[in-house]
Amino acid sequence: MATRESVEGGSQWPVVRLFVSSTFGDMFDEFEVLVKRVFPELRLRCRRRRVRFMEVDLRWGLTQEQFQQGKVIPVCLSAVDDCRPYFLGILGERYGWVPDSLDASLIEQYPWLAGHRGKSVTELEILHGALNDPAAASGAFFYFRDPKFMQGLPLAKRAAYTSAAAEKQRLSDLKARIRASGLPVRENYADADALERFILEDIWPVIEKDLPPPKEEARDVETAQQQAWAEYRTAVYIPREDHFRKLDQHAVGDGPPLVLTGESGVGKSALLANWLQRYKQANPHHWVVVHYIGSSPGSADHVGIMRRIIAALKEHLNDPEEIPAKADEIEKALPVWLAKASAKGRTLLVLDALNQLDEGARDLGWLPGYFFPNVRVVLSTLPGKSLEALERRQWPQYRIRGLDLAEKEALITKVLGGYWKALESGQMEPILTAQPTELPLYLLVLLEELRVFGRYEELNERIRYYLDAPADKGPYDSAAKVKELYDRVLTRWEQAFDKDRPCLVQDCLSLIWAARRGLSEEELLGILGYDGDPLPQEKWRALYLALQDSLNESTDLMTFAHEYVKAAVQEKYLPDEEARRPIHTELAKYFETLDGRFERKVDELPWQLCQAAAWEELKRCVCIVKVFRQLAEEDRNYELLDYWNKLRYLGGQDAGEAYAEMVRHFEQTKPGDEDISRLLGLVANFLQLTAAYLTAEPLYRRALEIRETAFGSEDPDTAVSLNNLAEVLHAKGDYDAAEPLLRRALEIREKAFGPEHRNTATSLNNLAYLLDSKGDYEAAEPLYRRALAIREKVLGPEHPDTATSLNNLAGLLDSKGHYDAAEPLYRRALAIREKVLGQEHPSTATSLNNLAYLLDSKGVYEAAEPL
Repeated sequence: MATRESVEGGSQWPVVRLFVSSTFGDMFDEFEVLVKRVFPELRLRCRRRRVRFMEVDLRWGLTQEQFQQGKVIPVCLSAVDDCRPYFLGILGERYGWVPDSLDASLIEQYPWLAGHRGKSVTELEILHGALNDPAAASGAFFYFRDPKFMQGLPLAKRAAYTSAAAEKQRLSDLKARIRASGLPVRENYADADALERFILEDIWPVIEKDLPPPKEEARDVETAQQQAWAEYRTAVYIPREDHFRKLDQHAVGDGPPLVLTGESGVGKSALLANWLQRYKQANPHHWVVVHYIGSSPGSADHVGIMRRIIAALKEHLNDPEEIPAKADEIEKALPVWLAKASAKGRTLLVLDALNQLDEGARDLGWLPGYFFPNVRVVLSTLPGKSLEALERRQWPQYRIRGLDLAEKEALITKVLGGYWKALESGQMEPILTAQPTELPLYLLVLLEELRVFGRYEELNERIRYYLDAPADKGPYDSAAKVKELYDRVLTRWEQAFDKDRPCLVQDCLSLIWAARRGLSEEELLGILGYDGDPLPQEKWRALYLALQDSLNESTDLMTFAHEYVKAAVQEKYLPDEEARRPIHTELAKYFETLDGRFERKVDELPWQLCQAAAWEELKRCVCIVKVFRQLAEEDRNYELLDYWNKLRYLGGQDAGEAYAEMVRHFEQTKPGDEDISRLLGLVANFLQLTAAYLTAEPLYRRALEIRETAFGSEDPDTAVSLNNLAEVLHAKGDYDAAEPLLRRALEIREKAFGPEHRNTATSLNNLAYLLDSKGDYEAAEPLYRRALAIREKVLGPEHPDTATSLNNLAGLLDSKGHYDAAEPLYRRALAIREKVLGQEHPSTATSLNNLAYLLDSKGVYEAAEPL
């Protein structure tokens, strides 16, 4: 029985193997249903409880060499042992092949065979798997096809479905023994569809009982998806020691981050997942933080990545400091948390597939430019913006090579061997010598296609069909070859699954392709349905099961597991904007009516309208109060900015006028003071980001007025409103109007939080900065000094905010001409930023420039120039 096992440094999923014993030629329909519906269904159910499912049916896989050497029976019986206790026996009216003799060494290995000479291999499998010890066969089930099935066959085919007269009695005796064993038997199943239902009803409860869900679950959905994604890539992997050594050397070194490169599908993600499993076992005292971009719909959000890293470090360090809420604050906090981790011991940070980040994050401005020696960093990416950004940092690269011949052969043997299958040497040779199979992804997809192919006599032709796909981009283009392979997979799916619902494959995959974050099964079926009714499950389930290895699922959202799948779908079904816009429009119409899951609506609807170039509809959407608030309150103003940039340049729309009108309409609904004040502040804040100060100012004033009236002039939130209004006035250059507001905000915070709180320091700094801007240095200096003293005490002498205070005070002294007093402050700020933020961070550049400018002013040109 399969059981859960834990491995030091990580988890390892148990494996359930199910042996299927039957005759072959008369069971083609049954095996087609088993391979394409039953086994994928069991595999999906097992995967969701972190169990691997593998079926063993020997329709093909036994080689001619094994037949000639008399190894058929040993292989079959060994496979039965490997699958215990899970065993299916399926019998029709054929008894099966009877070997001429049994080798003496085989009888020595299995003494019970001595009394069963002249029995078919099928009966020997059944004896070994169940009848010899029925009490131990807790997962054995038997199915007898209704003899009336023969009456529906053409006369010419009936001979292939029944045994010769001499063997009919043996078959009858075998069935009688099975019935007498007390093991479960389903008699007279009508057809393959009935068999499918019976097997799922029988075998799944046994697996469910033997392997209940693991007790220790991941702390959140995203982490669970990350772990499952990595585990899937450790299932079938050939260790590549040269790559492992390179990563090991980097992990114990002290240089800059290592960047893994190599063409798509070469196995960068699988390499990292397998190396990390080994690394954790060898270094249990090291803290590992890993994020696989592309493993889930939300995994490509750079803010979410930074938040996950900080959360992991916070847990590791048992640090009480709260994780910031806003994106810019999270970006500032990440280097600080990495510095904390470095002080506590070695930390390994791995970020895989940077090329799959959301479009606006691929320049990697959010990724620290410097890491302490105790923080070892490994990154991977494909060519594009992310690699260009890394090349500008001049971090070392390591290219992952393709598979050599020995690795190809080992991978083929391992993949097929898990199902007790093997290829003849003549079948293996063209696969080994084909250039595209240097890519592990190509080889794995090819092997999966061959594994589910049911006609052994046509297997050679099938191998040629896949390998001979012509490339249209030169004699050998690996990307073209992989897309062509997937194109043939798509064609097979169309032939198999478009019968009951025309264009099912194209429609399903086009919709998944066009979705921003993926689609749930409920959403997909809702869009595909008719007259308000979703597409029936039975019309889609078989395709869904076939798609398992091509999809990622996080919670209930389906996305493509690899960019090649997405590229193949795009090339075949959505080659241009003319083909894509109707799909985006269809998705927008669906999400516009989606009321039950508002977060999904906000995530997809405006994005789909933008892709469909539906500018008027997009404007109406982002001006719905609930939609706007959802985006603004989740700190997704960058999305709103992107939408309004497109509306401004392509649709001629203005955010200021639109949101002023939205607020007027909202007030007519007579909301509470808190609601209107909150909305006014969110709108004004967004307009301030767009530099629409004239429109933002009256909104901030009204928000402040409402808050003061409703909650009092000394409420901490009133200080926020005062500060927001002052910030706009400062940006406009209206210093005299801003100053009293900042002084009031400071008074409120000193009273509410105390004179040495970080919020008080922020207000001191804001007021000092305003006075500094006015040229009132004498009034600004003591405020800067107070803010610096608070931050040094509360946040520490090496916090980035402390560096900001040092820089501000130094800048004031610099402006006054007090160069000797300013210089050590600039140097301290520079030292903090280099240490905590890194040598290539924009704030470090600011400090370098400030110090250089001061030295320039002093006439110390030789010292200023290198800075």
